[in-house]
Formats: sequence, structure tokens, C-alpha cells
Amino acid sequence: MSPRKRVILLVFIMAATVLVVEAITLAILYHTALDEEKSRLEETVRSQACLIEAISRFDKTYSNGFPFGARQATLLQIKDAHSNYKGFGETGEFTLSTRKNDQIIFLLSHRHHDLDNPMPVPWDSGLAEPMKLALSGKSGTIIGLDYRGETVVAAYEPVRELDLGIVAKVDLSEIQAPFVKAGIISGIFAMVMILLGVVLFFQVTNPMLKRLQDTVAKLEKALREVKTLRGILPICSYCKKIRDDEGYWDQVEVYLKKRSDADFSHGICPSCLEERFPEEFAAIQKEKLE
Repeated sequence: MSPRKRVILLVFIMAATVLVVEAITLAILYHTALDEEKSRLEETVRSQACLIEAISRFDKTYSNGFPFGARQATLLQIKDAHSNYKGFGETGEFTLSTRKNDQIIFLLSHRHHDLDNPMPVPWDSGLAEPMKLALSGKSGTIIGLDYRGETVVAAYEPVRELDLGIVAKVDLSEIQAPFVKAGIISGIFAMVMILLGVVLFFQVTNPMLKRLQDTVAKLEKALREVKTLRGILPICSYCKKIRDDEGYWDQVEVYLKKRSDADFSHGICPSCLEERFPEEFAAIQKEKLE
């Protein structure tokens, strides 16, 4: 892999690391906020259930003369209080219900959907999951479908004094919205910063890469031009021929030419010139002295 490709791969790895860390951070923050919202809803619905049960016990003692009975007196007080409090946040609301003939009957007006005339929900419809749990005598939190079919975070609690169920819920999308927005904004910001970093990085590293590539090219060229003879070469003590791997004897220049990129030009050394051509040697020496 070329140095430039390695640098590009490194940049992609860094960008992916930044985005993964950002996604993990947002996920941790989201789940923390979700757990806090569940705890808040659970505390709220329990306090409301306790308050309703306290009012019910009071009415049983002091409102027996009410035309429709103590239970109706309690429900009228709850409805009156509810009329002055529509909900919390953008989608949060309380619902109070009873079960009648395998239907969930809502006693308070809704903030969404059918508003002042809440329609019953069949028990086996798969809707109003938190309320179904509350009317079954259970308490806790759940992420499930409400009476509209919307996914909500809900806390549910039975109101045993009146055989009712109460639910405090908020749409899951409302909780997710700020984190989605933060993820988009931080993602765009991160990509812009990564692109700026990549541009600056290449401006700094391009000259270094160019020098490195030139050096590598020169080394590769030098390696192509060099062949090394290794080992022990069998050479004749008299004629100086070299024996090759097949047992043939070649002149030194022939042997080397076969096994390297070297070429030869023939000349004569001073010793051989003096021995074989003494007159020419003497003339050359005389010229040097003059």
C-alpha cells in the first residue's frame, strides 16, 4: 500500500472513531435521560394514586350523603382538578380508567386524539398497554403503546380504593427529539471539523509524502541496477577462469556479465604493460618524467 493510501486510510479510521465515540456518548446520555424520565413518572403516578386514594377514603367517611355516592364525589373532584391541568411537557398526560365488559373506559378527557369524549379501548386490542397493567393491579414503568397506538414511556399504578388504574405517560418521540437534534448538529459539526483537519493534514504531509515517494523511487531504481554475487567462487589459479554451477569454465568478465548488469571495457594495467610491452612502458614513463 502506498504512503498516500495509508494516510487516507488513517484519516477514515480517525473519522470513524470520532463518529462512533459521539454515537456512544449520545446513546449513554439518552438512556440516562430515559431512566430519569421513568423514575420521575413513577414517582408522580404513585403520588397521584396515593392522593386519589386519600380523597376516596375521606369521601367514604364524609360524603355518604352525596346524591351519587362517595365514589362519584371523588371522581367529580378528580375531573374538576384535571380540567385545570391538561398535562406536562409537549405530550405528557395523566389517564384514569376502569375496566367494564372487557373494555377500558377512560374517565378523564384526553390531551390527544378524541379529547373530551375518550372512546373505550377493547381489552384485547393491544392498545393502552400501561393502563391494562394498572387495571391488572400492577405498578411500574413500560415503553409501549397508549390508547392512540403511539409508543410512550409510561408509569402505571392501580388505585385500589376505587378499582381504577392511573397512568402518567409521555411520547417516546418527545424524549428522543433533543438527542436526535443534538446528534444531527454534532454530526455535521464533526464532519466539518474532520474535513478541515484532513485539508490541513494533507497540506502538511504532502511535501513529506512527495520526498518519501522520491526516495523510495530512487531506492527501487538502485535495487534494480544492483545484483550481488555471494558465496565462494571457484577460480583457476593460473588462467583465472571461474567455474559456473554447471561445471563450465568462463573468463571472469563473461561470468560476471552473465550474473550482473555490469559491462566491461578492456585495458592493460601498468605491470602487464611493463612485462609484455617494455618499450611502450618505457616511453610512457619517460613522458611522465618530462
